[in-house]
Amino acid sequence: MKLKKTWLGIILSIILVITGCSGGNSSNEGNNNDSGAASAIEITMLSSWSTDTERGAALQEVIDSYNEQNEGKVKINVDITPDWPTYQEKIKTMISVNQTPDLFNYNFNPNDLSRQNSGKLLDFNPYMDDAWKARFNESDLEALTINGELTSIPFEKAGVLFYYNKDLFAQAGITEFPKTWDEFFAVCEQLEASGITPISLMTADDAWHATNAFTYLAAGAGGTDVFEMGKSLDQPAVIKAAENLKKLFEYTTEDALGAGYAVSSNHFILGNTAMIIDGPWLIGSLDPEMMDSIGVAPGPTFGDGTVPEGFIITDTYTPWSAGKQESKEKEEAVVDFMKYLTSNESTKTLTLNGSILLSPHLDMSEEELQSSGPILGQFITIGGDAPADLVQISRILKQTAISKMPSLIESLAFEKISAEQFAAQLQAANE
Repeated sequence: MKLKKTWLGIILSIILVITGCSGGNSSNEGNNNDSGAASAIEITMLSSWSTDTERGAALQEVIDSYNEQNEGKVKINVDITPDWPTYQEKIKTMISVNQTPDLFNYNFNPNDLSRQNSGKLLDFNPYMDDAWKARFNESDLEALTINGELTSIPFEKAGVLFYYNKDLFAQAGITEFPKTWDEFFAVCEQLEASGITPISLMTADDAWHATNAFTYLAAGAGGTDVFEMGKSLDQPAVIKAAENLKKLFEYTTEDALGAGYAVSSNHFILGNTAMIIDGPWLIGSLDPEMMDSIGVAPGPTFGDGTVPEGFIITDTYTPWSAGKQESKEKEEAVVDFMKYLTSNESTKTLTLNGSILLSPHLDMSEEELQSSGPILGQFITIGGDAPADLVQISRILKQTAISKMPSLIESLAFEKISAEQFAAQLQAANE
């Protein structure tokens, strides 16, 4: 894997040098035409959202609207690389060869601050006036402020919630989603007694659905700061979470050990399981006819007040960053577009038309909320009402620990290691 990434970086470097790909450090290009007359400032925005997807089409709608309003002054051009890992490597390579993109988004991980530490990103702090600051949660701005600089603007931070099939629940005589983990495991027993597999899990790739469950369990046992940097993972809350995750694997499909995302999610989509823990992107895969039969809910707690009822976990921050600009005029144009992109109207367009949940605050009428659809509307409401949240564990660990997690979960489920050994080995991998 390291060899492949190295060659990818070399190839991208060669392409960038040969083509003279423009970035934040060559910002005067495109600002003047051949006759020397002023022309629109051109800003290149890198994205992985292709326009044949809901989110990509919604983003293009916002960009087209901005370009129309600023015709002759500023023009946003989009460079799309649909494959996310390739896109991320492309950005890192461009930064390393001093061709930092004008605008780009990425997965924020506090254990990988290579972008922020490059010294090549624009600090938005001087432009963060009260009106723009009010668009975001203060905690989001604080999380993305590194070494006193706000080089990333909060954008996407989707909730990860429990989906449940109301029809399957009804078959088992269950009338509501459980509030505590004791109630949750009792529900699993009821479902199994009715011949229904309770929950979809997986251990391949990043073990996404299993690590979602583990994150809810660990937070429930240790609080929403359980994974805070500097804290050891070899702690009682992680051990308790591991013990309960092992128990949870008793209520999943026979192929869960070794299954990937497609297998796990398809079991829920096809009605083979009653529950799954996932983000709003799953909605687009559901049969329209079953939409009214699906509910979503925040995770259970242990009922001891460690976390408030209704707390949620989220996917990682996926913010926007910008390269430093030699031209003050272009820098201000970048900021102006970012303010437009994170405005309430743009956020509403991206939410309703793109089915994505964003960090900027959303002021939406009840009628607009209802028009978003029965499931997305629930996501919006639960996310907005959540009294606390934390980022899913596999998004904040060091890469060695992220890679180790799937095999540790399998070993735990197969009873090859104890919950105590799970916690100790996870901590060792994260050092």
